[in-house]
Amino acid sequence: MQVNTPAPRMRPTNCVEVAHSIDKDFLVKAGLRRLPALLLFFTVGCVTPVTPEQIASADYGTVPVSSLYQKAIQDLVQQVLLEPFPARFRFIGDPQKGYVYLSGRRQPPVFGYIVQVGISARNLRGDYAGEELQRFFIKNETLYLLNKSDRAEVVP
Repeated sequence: MQVNTPAPRMRPTNCVEVAHSIDKDFLVKAGLRRLPALLLFFTVGCVTPVTPEQIASADYGTVPVSSLYQKAIQDLVQQVLLEPFPARFRFIGDPQKGYVYLSGRRQPPVFGYIVQVGISARNLRGDYAGEELQRFFIKNETLYLLNKSDRAEVVP
């Protein structure tokens, strides 16, 4: 009875051939493991561009009424401050038409009104720490506090 055994694998004869075969296999496996991360890296930064046609035909919602949005911003900010009541608010200009990416940069932007406000509040020692600029987004009487990293642009 004869048993078929696989032929022995040829082994590299010197260190350079060993290193080359290890590196080749390692690079192929490492490249396949990193492929999803690379694809994610290249797609996360993608931004859906806004065209002039979108800007012209966008629904910006109702124009915010000054007394209402100012009061709403003050109420929202006072909920998150450590010392809310002596906070000082400086509204910089009127609300301006613009857009913001609320659902991530791969989703289309939302059009509405952007408001900039300088806010000066007391720190834990009771001193005013200086004014910080904050951006808010308003769409049909809904108010959003924007982070510094949120992409928001005013349209001409």
